[in-house]
Amino acid sequence: MANNPSLGKKRAMTDEERFPELFVNTNIDRRMCQRVVPLKVIVVGMPRTGTQSIRIALKQLGFSDAYHMDCLFENPSDIDLWRQAFLAKFKNHGEPFGKQQWDQLLGHCQAVCDLPTSAFIPELIAAYPHAKLILTPREENSWYASCQRTIQSTAMARSMHILSALDTQFLSRFTPLLGLMFGSIFPCPPDLWPTPEGKRIWIEHYRRAHDEARSLVPPDRRLEYSVEQGWGPLCEFLGVEAPVGRAFPMVNDSGSFAVKMGVVKRQALGRVLRRWSPVLGVLAAAAVGWWWARR
Repeated sequence: MANNPSLGKKRAMTDEERFPELFVNTNIDRRMCQRVVPLKVIVVGMPRTGTQSIRIALKQLGFSDAYHMDCLFENPSDIDLWRQAFLAKFKNHGEPFGKQQWDQLLGHCQAVCDLPTSAFIPELIAAYPHAKLILTPREENSWYASCQRTIQSTAMARSMHILSALDTQFLSRFTPLLGLMFGSIFPCPPDLWPTPEGKRIWIEHYRRAHDEARSLVPPDRRLEYSVEQGWGPLCEFLGVEAPVGRAFPMVNDSGSFAVKMGVVKRQALGRVLRRWSPVLGVLAAAAVGWWWARR
């Protein structure tokens, strides 16, 4: 039998297998919810510090869920509540969130990490004083460079804004929240982000967020942690057993982030085409009819 070169090759993962969070679409109104599990862990995880890996790791350790930016893809209704939270804290518009509002929005989670929650660490520590704190510091210049390659160059790209004007189902709500979010915590216009002044502002906030969190929680209830350390320090701090025979999840490097944003854009384009295809069909038929009538 001739050798088949395809035998033994690993099947490429589908988009859904690689980014399952983009294919979950619930419509839960969190304002009707309340806390159903205790919040046990607050991760002071800025973007590009391994927060997606930590989210997966915490779920594998038995925590019911860990709130992460991906949750906005999974339940887009959350976007409206986060907009209220940011406007109240950073724009003095509306009432700041208290424990009741956090319980509604995060009541299904035993942990939080990444934005948008990392913009509200003092508020969450006040609401859940018994939660353990995990900080995920990264060398500042390396962190900023990673943000440039991902958040600044991909997530905030012009194509995303064009699609957001057309995709009324999701991106028209998600992209403005990104603008509000990053404009609030890194107070400089996006066109300054790649400049030395923008870098200074981003790193200043990064440093200040970690220092503030350290000042609010005693050393015995907080852990300085990097995902490169694997299961050991994390499991010891949380008082749980490390999974046997399971490697620590390492996901969402810069290349994966770009691929993921490509999937987000393709999904948005698909929604736009489905929405406008009947209109385009009518216009095409009218154009053909006009052309035929003039023959």
